[in-house]
Amino acid sequence: MVAGSVVNGEFELGPKARDMKGTVVTGGPHAIPGWEISGYVEYIKSGQKQDDMLLVVPNGAYAVRLGNEASIKQKIKVVKGMFYCITFVVARTCAQEEKLNVSVAPDWVVLPMQTVYGGNGWDAYAWSFQADYPLSDMVFHNPGMEDDPACGPIIDSIALHALYPPRLTTSICPHSITHIIQILVIL
Repeated sequence: MVAGSVVNGEFELGPKARDMKGTVVTGGPHAIPGWEISGYVEYIKSGQKQDDMLLVVPNGAYAVRLGNEASIKQKIKVVKGMFYCITFVVARTCAQEEKLNVSVAPDWVVLPMQTVYGGNGWDAYAWSFQADYPLSDMVFHNPGMEDDPACGPIIDSIALHALYPPRLTTSICPHSITHIIQILVIL
C-alpha cells in the first residue's frame, strides 16, 4: 500500500454473495475487501429502493450504510508528523438526527449529518489531522441508536490526501519587504 492511499475507498469491490443476506453484510469482519467491519453494515447498490426512496450512489455503483453502532475501519500508512485530509461523501437515509464519528488515533471528530445535499443528493465532507503514528486505524462509526437499525449514513468515495503547508522562503529581498509595507500603509 502506498503511503496515504485508501484501499477500496469507493466500495466497488464488494462482499461475496455468500457473505450477504439481502443488503446486510454477514460474512464477518473482512467481508468487504480492504475494510474491517463491525455491527450492522449494509452494502448498497445504486438504484436500490428503501421504502419509497431510491438510493443513489455518487461514484461508481456501490456504497456502504452504517446502522446503529456499526463501523468500518482500515489501516492506513502515513508519515508521522505530516498533515492529512480525509474526504468522503455521505447521505442520510432516515428522518432522524444522524451523526458520524471519524477517527485516526488519537484524533477524532463527530460530524452531525446535515441535510444540505449537493447537486447529486450527497454531502461532501473533509476532515484533517496530523499523523501521530506511521500506521493508524481510520475509523468511520455511526454512534446512533435509532429504532430502525438500518437507519444510518451511507458513505462513499473515501480518500486520503497529504497536505503540504506553504513553505517560508528567504528569497524576499529588502526592497520587496519595503514595497509590501508601503502597500499595507496605503490600505
